[in-house]
Amino acid sequence: MNIIIIANGLFPTGAWVESLLKEADSIVCCDGALKNYIEWASPREGFRKGVAVVGDGDSLDPDLVTAARQEGFEVQQHVVDEQEYNDLTKATHYAIAQARLSGCKESAMRVCYIGATGLREDHTIGNISLLAYYMELYPEVEFSMRSDYGTLIPMEGRKRFRSRKGQEVSIFSLTPQVPLTVEGLQYPIQGRCLDAWWQGTLNVALGDSFEVSGGKVIVYELRIEN
Repeated sequence: MNIIIIANGLFPTGAWVESLLKEADSIVCCDGALKNYIEWASPREGFRKGVAVVGDGDSLDPDLVTAARQEGFEVQQHVVDEQEYNDLTKATHYAIAQARLSGCKESAMRVCYIGATGLREDHTIGNISLLAYYMELYPEVEFSMRSDYGTLIPMEGRKRFRSRKGQEVSIFSLTPQVPLTVEGLQYPIQGRCLDAWWQGTLNVALGDSFEVSGGKVIVYELRIEN
């Protein structure tokens, strides 16, 4: 099941997002992101009219919901009042719970976040770090975060990534006490503990794949084409 969660950051403009949203089985917007999705989808054909909006409701204009429904969008609003988690986390819990109710196993779920970066830097850093948190909560779900510039993927243990020769790659270790090994990049890492975020950045793929093994890691791959 392809689940797309849209945050209220910088909505992507590349052609790639059209195919991503057309293939979506479920689209969930954080409160303030509904406006961006409606503006993007309204002039286009073949996109899901059914969309859930999840959050505490503080950044969602009721007039927007009414206007969207008048345009034919099936907007389902789910207000979560608690303030312990941000809207992105609330949307994630909701989307996975709904997928479970439909009979989908977590191992068959692919959750992709868009609009989660750009604009405010504190939100960007927080949202990226949440990828590792979601991976801990739902270890069988495949998570990714995409923008017009690249893709972020959380992992733990060992994982092989598809790439293209010359593609730029950065590795961010979230467990600096655990040695990290990376093969298939221009600057290989062999059993090294990365105790600062910059230490695994600005690498380059040598071929069509590379492998990362170690602790909790977020891998960034620069987008080659839109």
